[in-house]
Amino acid sequence: MPKKNIVFVLNEYNGHGGAQRVASILADDFVQDGHHVAVLSINEQKDAPSYFSKNIPVTVLHKDDYRATLPKAISPNLKSLKLKTVASEINRRIQLSRRRKDVGRFFDQYGSEEVFVIVVQVWGMQWLQPLLYRPNIKVIGQSHESYIAAKNSLRYKRILKYYRQVSKFLLLTGKDADHFESRGFPNVGVMYNPSPFRAQVAADKLYRNKTIVSTGRLVDDKGFDVLIEAFARVASDLPEWQVHIYGEGPAKESLQNLISILGMDNRVILKGQTKDIQSALSSSSFFVLSSKAEGLPMSLIEAQSCGLPCISTDCAPGIREIVDDYKSGFITPVGDVPVLSRQIRRLASDPAMFSEFSEHAFITSMRFENETIKNQWYDLFDELGGQQHVKERA
Repeated sequence: MPKKNIVFVLNEYNGHGGAQRVASILADDFVQDGHHVAVLSINEQKDAPSYFSKNIPVTVLHKDDYRATLPKAISPNLKSLKLKTVASEINRRIQLSRRRKDVGRFFDQYGSEEVFVIVVQVWGMQWLQPLLYRPNIKVIGQSHESYIAAKNSLRYKRILKYYRQVSKFLLLTGKDADHFESRGFPNVGVMYNPSPFRAQVAADKLYRNKTIVSTGRLVDDKGFDVLIEAFARVASDLPEWQVHIYGEGPAKESLQNLISILGMDNRVILKGQTKDIQSALSSSSFFVLSSKAEGLPMSLIEAQSCGLPCISTDCAPGIREIVDDYKSGFITPVGDVPVLSRQIRRLASDPAMFSEFSEHAFITSMRFENETIKNQWYDLFDELGGQQHVKERA
């Protein structure tokens, strides 16, 4: 296979979200196959570790932690004597112009060689817009959330502005792709997130762990309060079971207070961040995702790749492309504590059902297997055009 130039563009390369995790998995795979991979990061988090391997070069545009504000019109703010707003907007435009030049110089190093640029988050497109006119650069835009979630966010205007122009716009599900196609996007496609591992644990061993697990940033949208309340309702029926929640975030204190108020201090444990999610999953029994909104959650994919049954809220079309309701787990309404609590009790109380769901979860996880997704990316690169050979770099 001819060697390719591949550049990942992220808001922050060393964030700990699902987008960074997916990008790092793909980057490692591409490097192992001999391709030239680099990361272009708009910002960086101070003193935060990164999922990316140290042998992958990272270029940061804003090393001074500058955060671009939303564009504002100068004339009306000047007439209203909002001089601070005017000064901020002028600074934004200067910064944008300078950083676009930096981006141009970054890609000049490739000369006329073909470069596949994977824009993981649409925010970065404002710096990359001039690249759309370079014939050797193929820009692939991604959205890691559902169409509904995107439409209800500030990102939607940017998607409409920039992603219609890219070589390919990748969504996480067919339904989301259909939505954007109906809005006049001529370039949509679907690409699943890959699982970084696939190692089945025997169902009887998982069940004996008597642990419900959940992972994610501790923020309101993840709905951990719903999980905690749901478990508290049935905790007396499941005296040997615990809930372990992995992650950090601003909601940690309020969640701990809720745990204490419900008398669950010894039953629901906030475990903090883990560097070994596979071990955390393998030492658990089944996974619960209680989010209000998601795209195609890595957490569910990883859980099934260890053979864990999953209970998830019906928070995006992608959920039903991972969890087969009543076959590999249960799907519950968003925010419905009574239904979630019943399904938790049902799965925890029925070893035969648990074993059946576990087996089916591992089988269906094959669609997210690393090699499968990687080859779909290679097919996409070929579709977008270039079979050019890359010169060996010093």
